[in-house]
Amino acid sequence: MEYDPHYPTILPDPIALPLVFVLNILIPVSAIFIARKLQRRRWLPHTFAFLWVFLSPFTLAILTMPTMAPGEEAGPGGGMILLPILGETPIVLVVYAVILLYLRLTRQTSLAPHSPS
Repeated sequence: MEYDPHYPTILPDPIALPLVFVLNILIPVSAIFIARKLQRRRWLPHTFAFLWVFLSPFTLAILTMPTMAPGEEAGPGGGMILLPILGETPIVLVVYAVILLYLRLTRQTSLAPHSPS
């Protein structure tokens, strides 16, 4: 993956791919911590985190795909950089949903009234 000045991109591939990988994990984790501190609208950080992870392949495509002249087509491996993020996205979303479900269930049991024995 070398930079080609004839096909400029927003970020080079070696920077954009790890950046999106790391942000796909840090944004949901930070959303959990932020939502725990909020009193109202606790769903809002989770919505932003879900949208970021869900749309991260598009973000990576915008950052790394070169601009091409009209009528010019990409080569056969033009979109191969998106495959790792396309594989990571469902994994992160499933783990995020499981963690949120677990936190929701443990919060409900800890808030349940205890009867005196």
